[in-house]
Amino acid sequence: MAWKDPDIETFRALWKKRAATRGQVTIPEQRATFDADMGAIPLAPGCVVESLDLSGVPAEKITPTGAAPGKALLYLHGGGHVFGSLKSHRHLVSRFAVAAGVTAFHIDYRLAPEHPYPAALEDALKVYKQILATGIAPEDVIVGGESAGGNLATALLLKVREDGLPQPAGLYLLSPWLDMTTAGESYVKVGARDPIITREGIEMVSAAYLGGKPDNAFTSPVRADPTGLPPMLIQVGSEEVLLSDSLTFADHAAMAGVEVKLHVWPEMPHAWPLFHVFISAGLAAIEEAGQWMRQRLDTKLRAAA
Repeated sequence: MAWKDPDIETFRALWKKRAATRGQVTIPEQRATFDADMGAIPLAPGCVVESLDLSGVPAEKITPTGAAPGKALLYLHGGGHVFGSLKSHRHLVSRFAVAAGVTAFHIDYRLAPEHPYPAALEDALKVYKQILATGIAPEDVIVGGESAGGNLATALLLKVREDGLPQPAGLYLLSPWLDMTTAGESYVKVGARDPIITREGIEMVSAAYLGGKPDNAFTSPVRADPTGLPPMLIQVGSEEVLLSDSLTFADHAAMAGVEVKLHVWPEMPHAWPLFHVFISAGLAAIEEAGQWMRQRLDTKLRAAA
């Protein structure tokens, strides 16, 4: 494929150089580097950050100027269930909060391999219950996440359904990792074009997350029945080995009668809005997601700046 966007070419070169040293550092070192790099990206203007403890889970509340009262986004960060944190994703969550015009919550769920499945799911469920306990109605909440966070967001709503709890207004998935196996067609057709993820990398983080437990519908939601899940927006890049995860899950959701909006962005690599300082199309994707969230939550559009 001919790469037309100079942002993408620059990003690919940068990430290729970074990937070359990935196997030479420990998981704690990878976590520290990722937090330092992503944490240096500034918040969206006009956001106030408050540290929270939500049922024992470290969290942050990010409130942009003019946020609609009582409307919320619960965002679950990516990182293969192995890295990622409040610090690494604070800037991205603030962008989503501004685009949606809502208060956003994001959490430091427990990570593998120290805390394999179901630790992260347990944390996410406790936080969802706590948010509802504060008086925010489920129809005023969007649950979202990217990559492994998309995996966790989907698993959370499957668990919410299993426990008989009310579903939120919508599910937002960005480049979601929804299958612990590497059997998707995109691993073969897109693998050579993906600058971020490899089959070997997915196998490694999958083993860490499962921790010796068998794969199931909560760890690989592509094998779940999505009946009863709320309307969803899925954004995914054409250059991702995880593309098949989104295509398969969107197909299953549509067949189950769930409202699905799937947008495959040409040229885009994995989780590109996280790297919006390098890839300007990331801001366009954030705005698209924010507009969808506003529609789901029935919030007014922002006044022109």
